[in-house]
Amino acid sequence: MFTNDTARGAHYRYLAISLFSLTPLASIAEETPPAETTPVLLPKLTVQAPIELPIGNSGKGTGVTEFSREYLERFGGTDGSPNNLLQQLPGLQFSDDHQGSDALTDLTPSSFSISGGRFYENQFQIDGLSNNNRLDPASRSDGSNIDDIGGHEQSMFIDMDLIESIAVYNSNVPASFGRFTGGVVDITTRRAGPEAEGHLSISTTREEWTEFRRFAREIDEDATNASEKPDSPDFMRYRSSLNYSTPLTERLGVLVALSQSYSELPVVSLGETRNRESENLNAMAKFSMDVADNALLDLTLNYSPYQSNSFRQDVKGSDYELDGGGYSIALHYESLSDGIEQAWDIGWNQSQNRRKDQNGFYRWANTSSRIWGSDYDVGLSEEGGYGDIDKTQESSSLKYQATLLPIHYGEVALSHSVGGEASYQRYRFQRKERLYNYRSAIINPDIQCRGITIDCVQNEQYFTSRLVYEKDDVTVDLLETALFAESTLEWQRLTATLGLRYDYNDFLKNHDIAWRSRASYSLDEERNTVITGGYNHYYGGALLTYKLREARRPYYAEYRSSQQNIVGEWQVDSGLGDYKYRFDNLNTPYSDEQTLGIEQALLGGRLSLALIQRENRDEFARTTTDTLSDGYRYYLMNNRGSSDYKGVQLAWYGIYGNTLVSVNATWSETESRNTDYDDPVDETGSSEYVFYRGQRLAYGELEVLREDYNRPIVANIAISQIFTERWQGRLNLRYRGVHTHIAKTGEVEDGELVDNGSGGTDREQLTVYEDQKRPHTLLLDLATSYQLPTLYGLTPSLQVEVNNVMNERVYTVDEGNKGVEPGRQFWLTLEADF
Repeated sequence: MFTNDTARGAHYRYLAISLFSLTPLASIAEETPPAETTPVLLPKLTVQAPIELPIGNSGKGTGVTEFSREYLERFGGTDGSPNNLLQQLPGLQFSDDHQGSDALTDLTPSSFSISGGRFYENQFQIDGLSNNNRLDPASRSDGSNIDDIGGHEQSMFIDMDLIESIAVYNSNVPASFGRFTGGVVDITTRRAGPEAEGHLSISTTREEWTEFRRFAREIDEDATNASEKPDSPDFMRYRSSLNYSTPLTERLGVLVALSQSYSELPVVSLGETRNRESENLNAMAKFSMDVADNALLDLTLNYSPYQSNSFRQDVKGSDYELDGGGYSIALHYESLSDGIEQAWDIGWNQSQNRRKDQNGFYRWANTSSRIWGSDYDVGLSEEGGYGDIDKTQESSSLKYQATLLPIHYGEVALSHSVGGEASYQRYRFQRKERLYNYRSAIINPDIQCRGITIDCVQNEQYFTSRLVYEKDDVTVDLLETALFAESTLEWQRLTATLGLRYDYNDFLKNHDIAWRSRASYSLDEERNTVITGGYNHYYGGALLTYKLREARRPYYAEYRSSQQNIVGEWQVDSGLGDYKYRFDNLNTPYSDEQTLGIEQALLGGRLSLALIQRENRDEFARTTTDTLSDGYRYYLMNNRGSSDYKGVQLAWYGIYGNTLVSVNATWSETESRNTDYDDPVDETGSSEYVFYRGQRLAYGELEVLREDYNRPIVANIAISQIFTERWQGRLNLRYRGVHTHIAKTGEVEDGELVDNGSGGTDREQLTVYEDQKRPHTLLLDLATSYQLPTLYGLTPSLQVEVNNVMNERVYTVDEGNKGVEPGRQFWLTLEADF
């Protein structure tokens, strides 16, 4: 059985040598009768392949960093995610929230940007098939989205124990990868080995093992509860995993795995610390078979249910439940024959997300009966939820790739690779009840509610406008296809690759042809110094979210007025009109990339320095029409958005016996001009306004201005050391530079006078946002593990991980605001091999 891709490659190279080099020698040997010899018994010899550096191995000029299984074992974190490893990559930036209190118990993978691309514009692959979720991948997964259930850019979360290798492309990406304008993360899962083996792991952390900083908002002394610091959060998180692999026959093996994660997340809401509870279960079985000496087959089955009980922060009566989960089946087949390597990948998955929530959301003004917003200094007194929603996603995919072994013409060697892929996605959205989202509360001590209590408070206040989301049930489909080809020329010290990729989908209906070109030139025979460069064109993927927006029923606005202090009836706001989306004749967003770099043998390791420039064009932006003759107001999507990225990315990796060292740093600058970009996150309604930089601003535009994944300077140093046969440890030093972001202050500012529908005007109240500067952070993480003596066939080990050893601030609580920041944190892990 083959245990990983490296072993597969060695197997194929052996086959190629046998087929094309050794056959004549074998025939000669058959003609010569062997002499009689006495068998000699040799001692058993175990050969372990040396660990390879993550960069400089391919020689093809790709901007790829490849981490083997040993790197994952040496640098992987105890929470089951590869974050510790991914932090060693240049050009990759995590969100600010990655260091916040939410991340302590978040069971989903951390989001990150690659080479300036948005975090949902990356391409994720598992065993050759796409793992992207293209249904609202940028929306929040905490249930705060009014008209949808938050998603994640990855459709399936895979535990690190099941990963054999990770390859991350930040530039010069081959033509076999497409539908991205950021980068590519290509994961290969483990296969069953030639011997039975198992692994059990239990990890945990909790409030008693974590230091916290608690902050109270700076307020006036006469405020009641707002000046109190939040309680020390009582949280707990654990992860357990079990995997076992065994050969069933000489050619067939199976790997089974089960993992469970549970968390209680501390959140300060209306002066009270409450826990958000989440649970994630993952069950996987992978059958691996050597069909013949030159072919292998993998069948992978996965089931992943998810449940979360949560609430909206600083919103009264907002408890809700999220239920999700799904199934996936993947089939992989590859073979080598007659100088050609072929690979087939077939996959199917289905998932369902369900939200059970309060039906109706209210933004009350602060009055005597609705005073919690003022008491806890969080702005308006908000209450309620966004209603029940059911979503179902189903997708099928097929991919084929053929690679010809190099053909030599004197000193020139040519190799070719061709392939194609197709995917079909179907998505269903259901809202089972009409939802009202109430806004524009008007304080009036003389208001008469006529017995109405749901949206009017007698002699206090009433709402003058609301958004209405009707019952809905729609299904949409998306078909995507692609063809790709590359040819690589190798001559002396030069390697050059030219490629093309063609993409088409039946939503945007564009025929997108992207070129890929890269080259590397070695200044010496030993490849100590290699110059690399490339000029590439990438097209983004078609988000099914956009197609869904066209099909779904739009929300609309209603208003009401008061006559002689008596509240009136709700009426459709014909002046505003119903909202619809239109996506006619749009180009596919694309990115032009230019790279220049150098790889240098240095201090016994390998240094990579790259300059990367990207010009992102035809990004989606929008304009809004007035109410047209059909009674609708349209969001017209266009391609006027654009952004630019410039980055200097440096990485150095070294291996010194039992010591692994990694150093990386990135300087980057991103400029975006698509201020009307229609971000999928739309939690307050497109016509909601806020107060920012002294002016009234649409909330949708504010979302675009937020700066995340865009620190000018980030750097990391990581060291892994095996001290003895039983004892090893690791170190990770992380630096994040000073940067500016937009923060919600919790204050309310009077806005404009708006028409109340009865011939008069009322003063609106706007939530205030402001620019704040976050200082730099320098965080040190340490971990050590010790293997105990084998007992009853079990080889146990104990691991202790300490994050933020120096207990430094992470600056995730905005200046002057109330909140909790995590500091030093301990994880304890008990493992056993059997």
